[in-house]
Amino acid sequence: MNCSNSIEHTVEAGDTLYKLSRQYKTTVSSIILSNPRINPYNLQIGMKIEICPGREYTRPEMPGNTGDSGISNNNGKGNLKELMRMAWLNHTYLLRMLLVSMAADLPDQQELVTALIDNAEEIADLFGRYYPENTVNSLRDLLVRQVELTGGLITQKKEGRAKDTEEQVRRLNENADRIAELLASATPEYEESVLKEMFRMHVDLTGQEISERLAGNYEKDLQTFWNIQRQIIAMADYLASGLETEAKESGLR
Repeated sequence: MNCSNSIEHTVEAGDTLYKLSRQYKTTVSSIILSNPRINPYNLQIGMKIEICPGREYTRPEMPGNTGDSGISNNNGKGNLKELMRMAWLNHTYLLRMLLVSMAADLPDQQELVTALIDNAEEIADLFGRYYPENTVNSLRDLLVRQVELTGGLITQKKEGRAKDTEEQVRRLNENADRIAELLASATPEYEESVLKEMFRMHVDLTGQEISERLAGNYEKDLQTFWNIQRQIIAMADYLASGLETEAKESGLR
């Protein structure tokens, strides 16, 4: 992976790929691609990692750095499309890491759940530029609920609880519909039916990924993950486009 301003980061206590992606304004996927030999689930203190920082990253020694907000160092203005993609791609990678961890009974599950909740805050903050505080808070709560329900789905599928799994999928789709309804009510540029289809498709693909992983069908599991990435990028672009169009029409930007 070519990068003209690559940074060598030395892993410290508490570092995770998600934390580093926010620190350097990049994505978890970018870090993994730059370091194909590292185990993303087992970072060791002192390990050297090559990171290609995002456009919003400002080196600490340079003047004008506003710190790590997790979103932008340009007075919160940045490229919305890129930031929306980054936030949702972070979600897919963190969710996959949680799936792998739960499937193998690894000890980092709570840290990953915490990171996913932080990611829900990251996504909600992007809408905070356009929505009132109470709407942003409702969105964040629904996104966190989706994370909790997905974790429960992994557990139920792992334990073979078919009836509970069916009910959990129903709850996931119901919560996904509530997210779509909230966004559509706040941004008329969005079509509620389109949003519902997108969020339900994400639920469906995630369910497929969980099933393939737990069954040991790793080739299909990986292919489903790539499908999830393509679908989430399309969804992120739709969300960013709707916000920008609505903002232009209302004179916010």
